[in-house]
Parts: sequence; structure tokens; C-alpha cells
Amino acid sequence: MIGPASAKSENSLSSLSAEKREQFRSAFFHVAPSMFLGALDQTIIAAALPAITGSLGGLSYLAWVVTAYLIAATVAAPLYGRMGDAYGRRRMLLWALCLFVAGSVACALAPTLFILICARALQGLGGGGLMTLAQALLGEVVSPKERGRIQGWLGANFALASTLGPVIGGVLSQHLGWRSIFWLNIPLGLGAACAALRIKTSPGTGICRLDYAGTTVFAASTVAVLFSLSIGGHEIAWTSPVLLTIASLGVAGLVLLRPIEQKTQQPLISPQLIGEPVIWRASLTVLLFAAVLFGLIVQLPVFFQTVFRTSATTSGLLLIPLTLAQVVVSTATGVRISTTGHPRTPMAVGLSIVAAVFFVLAAGIKLGTVFTALLTLLIGAGLGSTMPAAQTMVQWAAGKDRLGVATATVSFSRTIGGATGAAISSAVLLGALQVVDPNARAILSHELSSIASSRVEPSQIAPALMAAYRWVFFALGGLSVCAAVVAWSIPNLDLAGSPASALATSSLDRN
Repeated sequence: MIGPASAKSENSLSSLSAEKREQFRSAFFHVAPSMFLGALDQTIIAAALPAITGSLGGLSYLAWVVTAYLIAATVAAPLYGRMGDAYGRRRMLLWALCLFVAGSVACALAPTLFILICARALQGLGGGGLMTLAQALLGEVVSPKERGRIQGWLGANFALASTLGPVIGGVLSQHLGWRSIFWLNIPLGLGAACAALRIKTSPGTGICRLDYAGTTVFAASTVAVLFSLSIGGHEIAWTSPVLLTIASLGVAGLVLLRPIEQKTQQPLISPQLIGEPVIWRASLTVLLFAAVLFGLIVQLPVFFQTVFRTSATTSGLLLIPLTLAQVVVSTATGVRISTTGHPRTPMAVGLSIVAAVFFVLAAGIKLGTVFTALLTLLIGAGLGSTMPAAQTMVQWAAGKDRLGVATATVSFSRTIGGATGAAISSAVLLGALQVVDPNARAILSHELSSIASSRVEPSQIAPALMAAYRWVFFALGGLSVCAAVVAWSIPNLDLAGSPASALATSSLDRN
């Protein structure tokens, strides 16, 4: 699958000038290792989650191994976009790689789940800049209309990382232990840094004012809301005054974030960008898309290993249909967008298909691993249409002067959506288990310990797990419906025109 993607990407560059082709190739091959590392980290840990929980305990906080990384990356992504514009994107990419490698070492050495979660947050502070800065570097040499054409190159990179990630994660977790997953990041990170040193990029404006107030309020509020989701209904009652206070403070902080950002010269989240209809709708679509994707990536390995009692390696292999279909369709969608100039429809159709497939999956949950893998193939294909369309629309609407901030906005939406989806899916799973069988959680924790020691035995609570995961898939289907509705509400843009004229025409059409 990767070979055809690369061949198609080569042909797609033929329409560019010789100078532009050379500039793009040089930039791509120097940022590709960083993009590969960022994409790999999103899938390599998935198959190891049950082993991590079994080894360190803390089933209720399973999602935080993913969520801590995503929250930190969420905060870091727009900051990297801002600092990359100011101090040079290559310099900031190197800083991001240093933090990522340092966090990986801390993860590999973590003796407890709490320390692992903190180390994942450190890793996320670096990881938040890998994709944002790499894509912004490519945006320096490729025009908005041409960005869809180079999706073949990006798709080949993502296909390699997404295909290898679950398999490598499963094999390492099963045979060398889950800590080896983090040790692997050290040579990969050093290789990416060596490649990044050779990137030619603009020095930046030298002017950067960071949004300390907005960043602090956003981070604290997001942690409060997601923490409430992770413990509500099983660790503590939903009606508990403590839980309600934490959740209320989190929601209040997110509500107050907008007036805080309006008073800041360099806000974490630009009110001007978010206020534009195309940008906020595309960003909201990405947020919901990421919630579905990461919720599924977190839950599928646990589902396979606890319900169907597969090994970590097998569960990694079973994730390939989801990840590979996503990047293949992403490549095809990028080429189609460049041909037609209309990014909205492929994204909206894809998300509509995802919603329908989730409900089929929930209804046929007992039909086994092959059935589940085939349906996740369709889900991955549907999700694959989202990122190239949304990224193209947001960069087009923002213009060249706000390219870095606009790229960071999409990454921001993706990471906060991923953190939310991981928390929601885990909350639904544990809440449903509590309703179906109050003793199921304790039994599941014991079974995860047996999985960590490679003793695969039949589950004692298979019926309860089936019922709980049915609700997880229903919840993810509901999020997919919301994403499809928002996607269909975006105007059917023509990327060949200017944002101002296109949006004015769209407004007249609606009137």
C-alpha cells in the first residue's frame, strides 16, 4: 500500500515547478522522521495499555496514560506554532524533540502509574510540537492549492508509522515488556534531530508574547473536567459534592477562557481565527473526529485482550485495518481535494459512514475479532477523509500570514479531542461495568494482571464486558453523528478562490 502512495505522490508533484519540487523534497525528507515519530507514538502504545495497567495497577486511570500526553500536547501545540513563527520552526522542532526524548526516558523508568502519567505529560510537551512544526515547515514551500497534492507523501509516512506502530507495540510489550516501547524513542528521536538540523527555514520574526494566563486557565480547566469524567460513577458518585465542585470549576474555567483570550495580544487560542465560521466548524469537526479515533484506539486493545483473550501482538495486528485504512483514504482524499478544490463533501460523507458502522459494530459485538476488524477497516476509511480536508480548509481560510497559528489550531483541536475521547470512552466502559456487574471491575483488574504476565485465560466476566463495550461503541457512534452534522454545515468551499470572496458568495447563497 505504501509503494503506490509514494508513486502517486511523485506524480502529484509533477504539476509544480522544478524549484518548488526540490524545495518540497528537501523539506519533506528532513521533517519526515519527526512526523513519523509523532505518528508512531499515537499507535505504538495502544496494544501495551492492558499490560501497563496490569503491571502498575490503576484500571480507573488507564485513559490517563494517553490523556496526560494529549493534554500536554494540546497546550504545547499552539505555543510551538507561535514560537516557531517568532524564533524559527527548525529551532523549536529541535527543542520539541529534546523534550520528547527526555519524557520517553522518564516513562521507561517510571516505577508507578502516577509517575508514568507525569512522564507522559513531559513527553507530550515535546510531542505537541512534532506535527505542528513539521506541517508548518512544509507549508512554507507549498501553496494552499498544492497542499492537497502532497498528501500522498504525507500519507506514505503516516501509513508506515501507523502500520508498524501497533505491531511493534504489541511485539515489544509481549516479549520485552512495555517499557521497551519508550526506550525505542531514544534512537528514533536522535535520528529525527539529526535530520531536522539540515532543514532550511526562515529565522522568524523574533517577536513572541506567550499567553500565560490563557494557557494556565485552559490546562487547569481541561484537567479538572477530564479528571471528573475519569473518576465519576465508579471511584466517586456523580452527585458527590467534591466531584460536582471539580467539574463546575473546570467548566467555569473553559467559559471564562474566551474573555481572557480576547484581552491577550498573543492568545493561546486566537479568537479571531476561531470566530471565522469555516475555521471553528472545521476545528470542531477535527475535535469530534479525534475523540472518536482516540477513544477507539484506547479501547480496542483492551476489548480484544479481555473479551476475546488475544495476545498483545495479535491485538496490535488487529489495529492495522483501522490505522492503515485511515492513512490510505487520507492520501486519496488529499489528491481528490486538489483535483476538485472542494474539501467539505469527502469529509462529511466519511464521517456519516463512520457513524453508521459504529451502530452496526455495537449490534454485532459478539461476532468475533474478524468481524470487528473488518468494521474497524470501514471506520478507519471514513475517518481518513477528515484531516486532509480540515487542514486544507483551515490553512486556506487563515492565509499565509497566520499559517503557523492556523496549523496549530487544527493540532490543538485534534489533541484536545483525543484526550476527551479517551476519557469519555473509559468513563462509559467503567460506568457500564458498574451497572452490569458491580464486581466486574475488580475481576477485570486481576485479569489484566494475568495478561501482563502472558497467561491468557478465559475471562470470567465476558458477558459483562460485552454489554459494557456495546455502550462504548454506541457512545463513539453518537460522537460520530455529531461530527458528521458539523461537517455538513461547513460551506462547500472552492479552494481556487480567495477566502473573502468565497465566504461572501456562500453567505449570499444561504440568504
